[in-house]
Amino acid sequence: MAKTRTGVSIASVGKALGRALGLLARRAYTEAELRKKLAGYPADEVEAAVERLKAWGYLDDRGFAEAFVRSRRERYGPRRLAHELRKRGVAEEVVAELVSDAGEVEAAARLLGRRWSRYRDDRARAVRFLLGRGFSLEAAIQAFERLQRGEGPG
Repeated sequence: MAKTRTGVSIASVGKALGRALGLLARRAYTEAELRKKLAGYPADEVEAAVERLKAWGYLDDRGFAEAFVRSRRERYGPRRLAHELRKRGVAEEVVAELVSDAGEVEAAARLLGRRWSRYRDDRARAVRFLLGRGFSLEAAIQAFERLQRGEGPG
C-alpha cells in the first residue's frame, strides 16, 4: 500500500480527507472544530488530512474568524464575538486582532435603536438586552442614554 511522506497510508488519509472535504463543503470549520469532527480516525491520518487541507487553502482559521466577525458584527458585541471565536478554537492573537472595543457604544446604540420602541421606557431591560448580546455594561448604559437624549445611534 502506498504511503505519504508522513508514513500514513494514502487510502486511510483519503477516508479522513474525504470526510473533511464533505464537511467543509457544507460550511466553514476552524481547525479545532474539524479535528473534533474527525475524532474517529487515527490521529496521524487526521494530522495528514488537516495539513493537506491547510496547504490547499480549504482550512484557514483567520479567514473563518474574519468572515464570522463580519457576518455577526451588527448583532453582537465584542465580548460575545470573542467568546464564540475562542469556543471554536481560534487562536487568541487572531481574536484580539479582529475583535476590539473600538466603536462599541455606537454599535450598541445602532442595535438598540432598531428595537427602541420595545426598550425606550425600561432602562434595565434595554441594558440586559445589550449585555446578553455581548456588550459591556458601560457601553450598554451609554447607548441607552444616547438614545434617550435623542442623539441617535452614532
